[in-house]
Amino acid sequence: MSEVFSSYEVEFEKYQQQVCQLIRQTQINKSDDTLNEINSVFTDLQNCLQQMDIESASIAVSDRQELKNKVKRYKSETEAMKKQFRILQDEVSSQKTKDSLFGEQDNQQIKFINTQDKLVNQTLKLEDAKRVCFEIETISNNIQVQLKGQSETLDRNINKMPEIQYDLGESNSRLSRIKSKMREHKIIFLIVLAIFLTSIAIVLVYKYA
Repeated sequence: MSEVFSSYEVEFEKYQQQVCQLIRQTQINKSDDTLNEINSVFTDLQNCLQQMDIESASIAVSDRQELKNKVKRYKSETEAMKKQFRILQDEVSSQKTKDSLFGEQDNQQIKFINTQDKLVNQTLKLEDAKRVCFEIETISNNIQVQLKGQSETLDRNINKMPEIQYDLGESNSRLSRIKSKMREHKIIFLIVLAIFLTSIAIVLVYKYA
């Protein structure tokens, strides 16, 4: 028998063992890298078969048929391994598709939960804003009540001072100044209140824009 052919047989068996080992490994880890490595080994295996085929055709006729039968058997074994490899490729591809679908479902669930959390947070912020507005309205109403009470008190005091009517000009002047100051205080208060409410509105618009 040809020594060259025997050396190819040794290489062929080595490649066979590598393919079998890698197939078992891929069945466990489902790795694309391992699949690519199997493809590479199959290329070497196919080259080895071609060399054996060529070598079997170049030897004496008496030994040629025996070697050709061996090459035929090796090719059959190789096809069987390739069939097993294709089945494994389909399994890995199917598993990746399932993982991708489950991953997408998980992402959608996470997005849904995040959206719910955002809605809850926005609702809480709106409730806080409403509470602040109610507090501001209450403070404004209290100040208006106090101003009205002070005005009524001033009017009553004016009515209780008939003894100073002889100096009406001076009294009127003083009263005018007092009322003027009251108006000034009221205007200042309204300006401050308007600025405060405007600031609150700007903050709320900035938060929820």
